Amino acid sequence: MNKTIPDISVIVPVYKTEAYIERCAKSLFEQTYDNLEFIFVNDCTPDKSLEVLQNVMSAYPNRVSQVKIINHETNRGLAAGRNTGLKHATGKYIGWVDSDDWVETAMFECLYLTAEKHNSDIVWCDFYNSCAEYDAPQSQYCKEDKADYIRSVLLGKILAVVWCSIVKKELYFKHNIRFPEEQRIMEDMVQTIKLLYFSKKIKYIPEAYYHYVKDNSNSITAQWNIDPVVQNSAQANLLAVFDFLNQTELRFELQKYMKYSKLVFKKGLLNSLDIKKFQQWKVLFAEANSHVLHCPNMTLRQRLLGWSISHGWWFFAKFWIKIKKCIN
Repeated sequence: MNKTIPDISVIVPVYKTEAYIERCAKSLFEQTYDNLEFIFVNDCTPDKSLEVLQNVMSAYPNRVSQVKIINHETNRGLAAGRNTGLKHATGKYIGWVDSDDWVETAMFECLYLTAEKHNSDIVWCDFYNSCAEYDAPQSQYCKEDKADYIRSVLLGKILAVVWCSIVKKELYFKHNIRFPEEQRIMEDMVQTIKLLYFSKKIKYIPEAYYHYVKDNSNSITAQWNIDPVVQNSAQANLLAVFDFLNQTELRFELQKYMKYSKLVFKKGLLNSLDIKKFQQWKVLFAEANSHVLHCPNMTLRQRLLGWSISHGWWFFAKFWIKIKKCIN
């Protein structure tokens, strides 16, 4: 194709992914769709990620003219990398790929053709949870209705991520949607909720095209359970979601789901064998604890354990820990 304006700008922040970026870049340069723009944002990566990328580019000379490499002067984080990519994007649609992940070669062709056929602001697809041992497909099914999508995001039934979709660029700029650079995790959720809210038409493709890599120990997600700064960032972003929704006409319809969202947010603490994690669960978003028995997307065990902890029945929690340790 000899178009001057790309149909999709694919933005790829790069930081400490030397072991993964070759597979990522190859999956992009081998896309079945031609009219793409690839924006790699180097967030001062200290490893050889950029060298690996340059080597891959040399094997795909037909793609070199479509590649932009933007270098940050200092390390600023994932959100800043995404904002930088948006600033330099010229495509009609924006797509996102994390540099430790990879995509099926037909992904952007399928998303683009669907978007054009239905004049959609957002096209969403399924993804794989991927690691060395397996690729497990994960459904992102939802009614093609923004309120239903927002409910499903709040309940954790679908992931609040930007990387398994394409979105019209004008949606970002018309509503000044950017990623919060002061936070380190879950910045996707704030932006996804805003994009869904302002969209007029959403389409869903029941096909997994994106491979979300779960075994990168350098990722921020991997630090969720060990880094309190990361945990605080996640909590701040969830509160930012509530602040935004409470300013919309959906606030009354979504009040119950925002309470459930607090329980879903902290349910991982109930999977621990550490009584301190249970104590943390009790005080974090304590105002939502009374709804735990009715919360969707929590197992029966999590609901009963949470209910017992919220009522101070610590003997039940300690008994559960003892049983689990014996089983393990």
